Amino acid sequence: MLTSLKIAIRFLRSSKIQTFIIIFGIAIGISVQIFVGLLSQGLEKSLLSKVIGSMVHISVTSNKDGIESWQTIENEIKKISNEITTVAPGVQYNALIELGRKKENIQVRGFFPKDADELYNMKDKVYEGKMIDKDGEALIGKDLKDKLRINIGDKINIVNFDGKKTQLTVVGFYDLGAVKINSAWIITNLKTAQDLSELGDEITFMEISVKDPYNADVIQNKMQSFFKDKDLNIKNWKEENELIASAIIGQRICSIIIQFFVLLAAALSIISILNISVVQKYKQIGILKAMGIKDDSAALVFILQAFILGVIGTAVGIFFTLLYIKGFNKYIITSDGKPIVDIIISIRFIGVSSLIAVASSTLAAILPALKSFKLNPVEVIKNG
Repeated sequence: MLTSLKIAIRFLRSSKIQTFIIIFGIAIGISVQIFVGLLSQGLEKSLLSKVIGSMVHISVTSNKDGIESWQTIENEIKKISNEITTVAPGVQYNALIELGRKKENIQVRGFFPKDADELYNMKDKVYEGKMIDKDGEALIGKDLKDKLRINIGDKINIVNFDGKKTQLTVVGFYDLGAVKINSAWIITNLKTAQDLSELGDEITFMEISVKDPYNADVIQNKMQSFFKDKDLNIKNWKEENELIASAIIGQRICSIIIQFFVLLAAALSIISILNISVVQKYKQIGILKAMGIKDDSAALVFILQAFILGVIGTAVGIFFTLLYIKGFNKYIITSDGKPIVDIIISIRFIGVSSLIAVASSTLAAILPALKSFKLNPVEVIKNG
């Protein structure tokens, strides 16, 4: 093998321009493949964040007025799958907000503060004031705040459809990035919402988040099987956003197809150039075989050549990828100076892509290696 390696390096050095072109071709191919992959992951994460940032992965409601014995159901849900990260019981209640002479239709949504933070990252979404932590406190959305000109510390009246009024204190303003939510939701703790809706200890929904949003339908099916005897309505985010879910999945598939063909093009170019290299070096290979080098050692020369080219080309390609990302984040930006897509450098993805690229480059040498293996030294030397 050492002899084959020395010959492979000598062949690469003897054709420096050809070697440079192959390395450059592999580098461009692998850099485009990794960049497209990372861009796709960033776009997918951005879309998921925007689509599901203000939306739960799985929701549970009752076909009756409220969910009884919800503590038992909550514990049972947590045992169904270790993919489940948060189970948040809550109360949703339609009412009116009254501030002076101003009135607006709103939805009171009550959670345990910890659950609200885990589901919606509320602590970071509260841009003024503080998070709720006591009964009678409320968070108001950005658009509703602007519309009614509410300030921190204001007392607002929540009016139910029977005309009953309950006073709440505004302690903070949030922005979940969706006008529909920002202009309608008033967030309180669970006890306050239960008192407003006069549900007692019952709740009206449970909202669930999972580790991988794409698995929400699988977990939903498990939950439906487990709770088939209970009068519960269980839905996942894909059902309520079919077009967006299809678009995200379609975008992922397109990205994989593009990456595959980029790698295929790089592999075919290696096969083509190494085939030419075998023809160019017929005489040298024939002489080496006549001097005693074995057929498998002659074939190994081209496999090692491809491996070396693959390793160097991939390393250069990773460097190119980092340049692409730097340029993309610097020049492809929104009006406020932020990147259109937040590309996150995934060491795992780059590592896997690099291994595939090197393996593809090495496997691409099989045909040229077979050609070299079958070469008859007598005929080569005889025919000059």
